[in-house]
Amino acid sequence: MLYYLPFIFIPAVLVVLVTRFMFPHQITVKEGLLQFAGVILSSLLGAGIVSTASGVMSLDYNIYNGEVTGKESVHVSCDHQYKCGETCSTVSYTNEKGKPATKQVCEPVYCDEHDFDVSWRVHSTLGTWSISRIDRQGLEEPPRWSIVEIGEPVSENRQTTNYLLLDQKRFSAGEVIRAKYKDQLLEYPKPYDYWLYNRMLNDNGQDYDSIRIWVDNQLKKDGAIKELNVIFVVTLNDSDYYYALMDYWKGARKNDVILFYGVDDQENIRWSKAISFADGQNNQIMLKNLQTMTYERKFDIDLVKAQYKLIIDKFQRIPNASFEYMKKDWVPPMWWVVLIGLVNLAAAVAVAYLVVKEDVI
Repeated sequence: MLYYLPFIFIPAVLVVLVTRFMFPHQITVKEGLLQFAGVILSSLLGAGIVSTASGVMSLDYNIYNGEVTGKESVHVSCDHQYKCGETCSTVSYTNEKGKPATKQVCEPVYCDEHDFDVSWRVHSTLGTWSISRIDRQGLEEPPRWSIVEIGEPVSENRQTTNYLLLDQKRFSAGEVIRAKYKDQLLEYPKPYDYWLYNRMLNDNGQDYDSIRIWVDNQLKKDGAIKELNVIFVVTLNDSDYYYALMDYWKGARKNDVILFYGVDDQENIRWSKAISFADGQNNQIMLKNLQTMTYERKFDIDLVKAQYKLIIDKFQRIPNASFEYMKKDWVPPMWWVVLIGLVNLAAAVAVAYLVVKEDVI
């Protein structure tokens, strides 16, 4: 994988050699060795940065689902302090004339504004959230905390590694389709307002909140058991919109089953698609059956319930470790190698200028 090391190393070494040839009397042997050692270290550092690019490019997140299990207000240490005094002491030192002298040194003392603060906490199967206070100490109950109900669905995104992102071409829909839907691509849903999640995306102006709420309530337990997240996309667009959105989203995430419905103005389904992580690997039969279930149907709660049951029965989550081989086979983009090489070259030129103009050693 270090095939690119010469691209980073050789230009910098040439700077060292050219500098030594052009200014033989201004660079000592020690300076030349120091310059060469610096080039080796900076080249290895650059190569290391390039090799870690796979880790950066494969960063992703999954959506996890759960439910609220409790809420409480808790007295905690005060977060706010003010300067309430200072402590001073006399210290001895040697002044600029080399004579002993003394001076007074003071340190500020800070006191808590209150004996305690109040933290308004919401506990769930996914963890704990702290609701923002509406007054400085937190004595007043936040309305956001007041409306929280035990058993309420919650969602959270957690960072993970997705090796499929190393192969960007696998998601490509092509320039024509990308251009066709350039301004119509829906954003992949993320939790908002602490844990709320809109898994029901649509561009036909209909209100599907009742369907979303039903699915949310199912996933608050099923989501943990199956490590599952379900997303719905209802669109008036043609069937190639599916490819445009998968290009934009870079496919489905590890927990996802994404259901697409192309509908008309009366919500009759004209086309449908279903996809899960890794192009549906291990779930192909389930995905095909989900698509078949939509034939000559309207998009409604009955269809969603039937499809959801099939997903719970058949969904198989694929571990990301199955694709770790892609990390070993990954080749960094040439622009990344060129950029690091130019930075390394600039560093070599700067060091060369320094050893020529200054008596470093």
